[in-house]
Amino acid sequence: MPEPLSDLSPFYRCSGPNCGVMKGASDRWWVMWSSFDDYEVPVMHLAPWDEKLAALDGVLHVCGEGCAGKLQSQFMGNVLASEKQRK
Repeated sequence: MPEPLSDLSPFYRCSGPNCGVMKGASDRWWVMWSSFDDYEVPVMHLAPWDEKLAALDGVLHVCGEGCAGKLQSQFMGNVLASEKQRK
């Protein structure tokens, strides 16, 4: 799990490619982060918005399904590209 940031601004911007929308008070946002699971393979995590999770270092703030899908696609492409480089 990522480590908490010390002084995170209360303003959040979507991490989706070419998005950058600012989070409003009533928006239904998500948080995403990557890690390695028990089998030492990359894993992408997606969770409903949570202030404690949003404040952790390395967590992506996502405005909705479209941006979450784009970030997931980037993650999958990066994993495949990394595997090809190792072979």
